[in-house]
Amino acid sequence: MASPPSEDYYALLGVSAAADGEELRRAWRALAARWHPDRAGIGATVKFQQIAAAYAVLSDPLARIAYDRSRRTSSSAGAAAPRPATTSTAPMRPPAPGVMLSRLCRPIALLLITGAARYDEPGFITLVFRQAEAAQGGMITIPMPVQVWCPACSKNSPNSACARCGGRRVVDELFSAWLAVPPGITSGEVLTPSVELPGMVEAVRFRVAVGGNG
Repeated sequence: MASPPSEDYYALLGVSAAADGEELRRAWRALAARWHPDRAGIGATVKFQQIAAAYAVLSDPLARIAYDRSRRTSSSAGAAAPRPATTSTAPMRPPAPGVMLSRLCRPIALLLITGAARYDEPGFITLVFRQAEAAQGGMITIPMPVQVWCPACSKNSPNSACARCGGRRVVDELFSAWLAVPPGITSGEVLTPSVELPGMVEAVRFRVAVGGNG
């Protein structure tokens, strides 16, 4: 089992290990509003990524169980004896640099029109990088419409009289897909947003295609 991250996800969000879903959502919304680079500046990128990763894990019941198990195991092992130093032969990819890839930071409709994005296969949006962009890496934010389950309805018991969705059970919301692109990314790799809207009907995934320099 993989070791848990060095940061304590509960401490990052400022909640206890017994926090329920509502407490996690409140903490995430407050911290995201404070640390989002659009508001706090590009220097807040790393902090935003950390809290986004923490919320993504703790808000998923199965991922949270696995994280808690790893966290307990790590704490027990650390209390028993110091861990010996290990040497890894696997290459470590550096994190995404704190720069915006401005050509790709546009609404999805505009990216599709200009050829910077396309729909090649179900469930994925292909994002076309220039060679220099792929080599450098950076941050991308893409506003797009997505469908979420209507909060006024039950997924199992649709309400035909619901004023918000008109009985469709889903509503359209604006989602800003925040992507961290590591340097040296190559064609075929998949990028997932740092965090998704609660209740999204389908996850948003991007597949990388590296083109020319033009």
